[in-house]
Amino acid sequence: MEAFLPVGFLFIFALLLCIGLFTVKRLLGPRNPIASKLSVYECGVAPEGNARAPFKTHFYLIAVLFLLFDVEAAFFFPWALVYKESLAQGPALLIAMLVYMGFLVLGLVYIFRKDCLRLN
Repeated sequence: MEAFLPVGFLFIFALLLCIGLFTVKRLLGPRNPIASKLSVYECGVAPEGNARAPFKTHFYLIAVLFLLFDVEAAFFFPWALVYKESLAQGPALLIAMLVYMGFLVLGLVYIFRKDCLRLN
């Protein structure tokens, strides 16, 4: 239980920091509510046109692909932490990471072949 004590302190510190920052903002921040700020559209631009207007969904595809490969790249960090200790047991972890990287490369090749990153 003592091993989790620093994590608990960090959690409490983060919670108190958030509460403190929100309190300071509430006390010292400017308060000038006007009708345009209180409206549904925060940017102040009135909506115009039909809400069912066509738009390019290609940008969403690029965002999803970025998230996909970004999350997969996050698996490199735990591997890098345990790689040095696993060398004594053989190259199994290295082979597993090479297979994983091979799948990532195959995914990239597929994306480039299908022209998923083209913006037109």
